[in-house]
Amino acid sequence: MITLMLILAAAAAGFGLATWRRIPPSPLLLLAGILLNATGLLETGPMLQHTLLLGLTFLMFIVGTELDITRVGEHVGTAIQVGLTQFGVLAVIGFGAARLLGFDWLTSLYVGLSVTASSTLLIVWLLKQRQQVFEPFGRMVVGVLLVQDGLVILLLPVLTHLTDGPLAIALQVLATVGLMALTWGCIQWLAPLLLLRMGLDEESMLLMVLALLFTFMGLAYLMDVPVVVGAFLAGVAMAGFPVGGVVRGQLTSLADFFLAVFFVTLGASVSLPGLRQLLLEGILLTAIVLVTPPLVMLIVRRAGLTMRSAVEGAHLLAQCGEFSLVIMLLGVDRGVVSESVLAAMMMLVVVTMTITPFVSTDAVTWWLMRWVPGPRHPTPQVPPRDHVLLLGCGSNTRKVLDQILKQDHAVVVVDDDAGVIEQLQQRGVPAIRGDGADYDVLRASGAGQAKVIVSTMRRRHDYERLLQHVRGPKILIRVFDPQEGERIRALGGTPIVESETAAETFLAWLDKDRSASIQEVLQ
Repeated sequence: MITLMLILAAAAAGFGLATWRRIPPSPLLLLAGILLNATGLLETGPMLQHTLLLGLTFLMFIVGTELDITRVGEHVGTAIQVGLTQFGVLAVIGFGAARLLGFDWLTSLYVGLSVTASSTLLIVWLLKQRQQVFEPFGRMVVGVLLVQDGLVILLLPVLTHLTDGPLAIALQVLATVGLMALTWGCIQWLAPLLLLRMGLDEESMLLMVLALLFTFMGLAYLMDVPVVVGAFLAGVAMAGFPVGGVVRGQLTSLADFFLAVFFVTLGASVSLPGLRQLLLEGILLTAIVLVTPPLVMLIVRRAGLTMRSAVEGAHLLAQCGEFSLVIMLLGVDRGVVSESVLAAMMMLVVVTMTITPFVSTDAVTWWLMRWVPGPRHPTPQVPPRDHVLLLGCGSNTRKVLDQILKQDHAVVVVDDDAGVIEQLQQRGVPAIRGDGADYDVLRASGAGQAKVIVSTMRRRHDYERLLQHVRGPKILIRVFDPQEGERIRALGGTPIVESETAAETFLAWLDKDRSASIQEVLQ
């Protein structure tokens, strides 16, 4: 009981400090757990592992609710390529490194599988905090997580029953596939029926969500499938739109609670492994940090995404996470993995999850892009002048584009979506595939010589870079709240508040009372 109270106190302190300082909570919570363990007040051993597994189980459920396959969209092919390549390469490296250091083949298989899946929990949290879930690279990364997690779930019964014979393996694989089929059925029919069409109040809906969670966990237990897998699949079963939005709204407070408990317990569980295990951890950390980013960037660039998307996706995926712990804890429970190997893998998870929020920032991304070789965008031979520059060309912005073209004014469009660029070029509209916050792209599109720039870029740091780099043209920027608008005015831009009305507002400005000319804005 004292151990649980200390963990809760450390979780409250770490999460509160992170919220106050507006920084990612995971590093602070991990540090709080490590410091708590250093005091010697915690009861180590099974108690700590059970607390870790409890937090992990519920968090896997929360993570599952974020993995809506429809979010991946047109990036599903890229996601499959990245997911399979990263999974296979790291599995081979992990198995080979363990065997090289003298571990038996079964322990080596556990180690190999444990480094194949990035942390879905941390990546989804970072994407949501940075409002990047629906960006092209965010959709691709979510697809990669689905591929990796699905492969781990399918291979877990093979790994855990490898010594029980082919029949036992086949039965466990069938049980897992059955749970996955039930998950698909819930996505399509059961979850919408129970959570939307029955008209439940908030309390009843929360109870229904928890009932579905415990149903999946109970079925997993009866089938001898890891209960954590059942919890994860229960979350995926409720991830589809619009059910996922309703469920996540019900679970926000519980998610924050278990997130804090999990990270503090993980930090408190870290112990110093033996020399051989430390060597194994060092090899695996080097492989994850140095091998994963080039692999991901190569595939993402070949698929046509921007250099920035490639760098951001690569650094988010260069880590291992909660499924690593699931695999190792199962190995310990079955007497295959030693406590020292578990300690090494826990340390690896802590290190990679701690550094990810810091190496995946905009500042690091732009710095790295200067050193990454390869073409970034097509560059016109002569930069245009006296034109309207559109940075981003979504559905609302296309209304603006159509109006400008009707007025016979020169226009250049910059967008990071290959499909959008292809459509515009087929219409004869000058279009550049690239990132509107990239100084090279701004120079290529003649931003400094434009009459008007209309920006619908999604991130605050992007429009700040634009306003700092470009002086002279009138710059109209879509924003989502008045506070952002005030900051844009202070930097010299003109905000258009609310994305839903951005196009209508701009068109009204272009053609007041159906009589004004575009020249009134362009002069």
